[in-house]
Amino acid sequence: MPVELIKDVFLADQVVGQDTAQAIIEGDILVPDIKPDITRVISVDGVIQVTKKEIVENKINTEGVIKFKILYVSDRGEEPLYSIDSSTSFKQAIPVEGINSKMKADVQGEIEHIDFTINNERKIGVKAVVNLDGIAVESTQQELTKEVGGLGDLQVLKENLQFTDIVGEGVSETLVKDTFEIDEDLPGVKEILKWNARAIERETKITDGKVIVGGTMLVELLYIGEDEENTLNILKKEVPFTHFAELRDIFSDMKYKLKLNVDDVFTEIKENIQGERKIIEVEAIAKVAVKVMDTHSRELIVDAYSPSQKLKVLKNEVSFKENVGMNRAHMMLRETLDIPSNQPEIKRMFSVQVKPVLTDYTLVEDKTIIEGVLETTVIYVSEEDLQPLYSFMQEVPFRHYVDIDGLKEDMEAGVDLSIEEVDYSLINNSQVDVKVNIAATCEAFAKRTIEVVNNIEELGEALDTSKKPSLTIYFLQPGDTLWQVAKRYHTTVKQILESNNLSNVEDIKVGDYIIIEKVHQFKF
Repeated sequence: MPVELIKDVFLADQVVGQDTAQAIIEGDILVPDIKPDITRVISVDGVIQVTKKEIVENKINTEGVIKFKILYVSDRGEEPLYSIDSSTSFKQAIPVEGINSKMKADVQGEIEHIDFTINNERKIGVKAVVNLDGIAVESTQQELTKEVGGLGDLQVLKENLQFTDIVGEGVSETLVKDTFEIDEDLPGVKEILKWNARAIERETKITDGKVIVGGTMLVELLYIGEDEENTLNILKKEVPFTHFAELRDIFSDMKYKLKLNVDDVFTEIKENIQGERKIIEVEAIAKVAVKVMDTHSRELIVDAYSPSQKLKVLKNEVSFKENVGMNRAHMMLRETLDIPSNQPEIKRMFSVQVKPVLTDYTLVEDKTIIEGVLETTVIYVSEEDLQPLYSFMQEVPFRHYVDIDGLKEDMEAGVDLSIEEVDYSLINNSQVDVKVNIAATCEAFAKRTIEVVNNIEELGEALDTSKKPSLTIYFLQPGDTLWQVAKRYHTTVKQILESNNLSNVEDIKVGDYIIIEKVHQFKF
């Protein structure tokens, strides 16, 4: 009876290549005609959006836009602060060897740093350093042997492999909105100058076919008050939200990875019953990127032989990426910031904005060591009468770690940083105390390549064991397995265990000897 192979289809998304490109995006921002000249720039922020990604031979072509927000003060204006919105588009190629247009691409962009210069009172030059992480994925389908039949004394070696498949992933948007009234002790809104918003995951559940995300959007609005002094005010609000991301074939026992971003915030100011502009309607578009993974085991046949017949065993290589684990760790970073010596002292704290930047990470045994800097921008009011608003930026280095059982130095990892809480207070007129809760999420992978049996051919020729001794004493060498010894001496693991009165293969170690008997007939 010929050898019969029973095969199973193995589907997997394989990462073919990935790399990072750094781009310098430069441009000039002009002051609109309706706004006064620039005296001093308080802050320049930017948000990056990747709008297009396309794989061509050996590279990922990327297009996007950076939306800039500039705050400045003017000696010639009546307001304490002015804002300018501007955007600069960019195109950048990310070289990735070995990729082609049939693959899928994913690109994540991050602004590492923004520099600016005041060219004249009507023009600001900006230069943004942008990191673009590109990854190319290919969907593969292979038939792998899981069972073999048809030959009575065929010996097969199986290996149990742990596969981590991406069962479902996607990016969806959710509308987060709320309407609230400003407290009595704050003035109404004349103009909103700037918003800061971040979404924080509070609770996530996976049900059959659906990911339920419960979160909070933290919104900070900087506005000019509708009072005689045109005061500057900060309004903070927490807006809870729930989002449902539908993904087929996912179940509650699977793992997930979540990333939340807020790209746009829209506001509308309305009057209350007293005629004050104190009612604010906030709408934001939060992007929810979710990936659901399932880890399962599969037995594959990696070797085969017959003690009595000559066979031709054909093998092929299977490469895959095994998910070692994923974990999140929090670090409370506390730092005292000193104002620059050339700036006036602080009368009142106004705002602290923070941004974590990953500079490096190292994989060690069961741990990912993370290094980075926290870019901290402080805006404050000084004692000066004419233009009392000032700012300064300071980089605070940090070092943290994320525990992942089974992690090794030669593996791969992906690290994401996010800010969950920011608290600050004035120590004295020249020092600020800042406390920041940084969340670090790490996902670790191991690359594996194994040979599996693809086909077995009978050669129609019996093995000649006539010259084989009736009894062989063999000392187990480093690297030996009983399977290898049994295959070399045309016997079976079962026969070796019986000949040596052993119950399992773990009962013998390197340096021990075993008796190998010549057997003329095999019974199964």
